[in-house]
Amino acid sequence: MTEDEIDLLLRDFLQISPKDVPEFSPEVVRSDWLTRFARDGQLVKYHNPGCPKCNSTGYKGRAGLHELMAMSRELRHMIQTGGRAEQIQQQALREGMRTLRQDGIEKVLMGITSMEEVRATSNA
Repeated sequence: MTEDEIDLLLRDFLQISPKDVPEFSPEVVRSDWLTRFARDGQLVKYHNPGCPKCNSTGYKGRAGLHELMAMSRELRHMIQTGGRAEQIQQQALREGMRTLRQDGIEKVLMGITSMEEVRATSNA
C-alpha cells in the first residue's frame, strides 16, 4: 500500500488528540468490557466443542483481525528519520492504534473466535 493509499483510507476518520487521551487503569478497562460485552454482568468464555456441521472443530467460517495505523506527522517523521520500530509502535499506540491482539481480544469477548485462535494469528 502506498503512502497516498494510506492517506485515502484515513480521510474519513477523526482522531482524538493524543494529548487529550486519558490513561486507563485495568479497572476502567474491565468496567468498559463489562459494559460492552457482558451477559448478566459477567464476561463469558465461549467454547464450542464441535458438531457435524463444523466437522467437530468448533469453528465455521473465517473472520479477520484488523490493525490500522494512521500516519500522523510525528509518525511520518519518525519513519523518515530511521526511528526504531519499538518507538514507532509506542507512538502509534499513544495515537490510538489498535494492535491485532487488541482487535482479537474484542472478538473473543464478542464470541466470534477463541483466544487460542487470536494467539495463533497475532504476535505478542
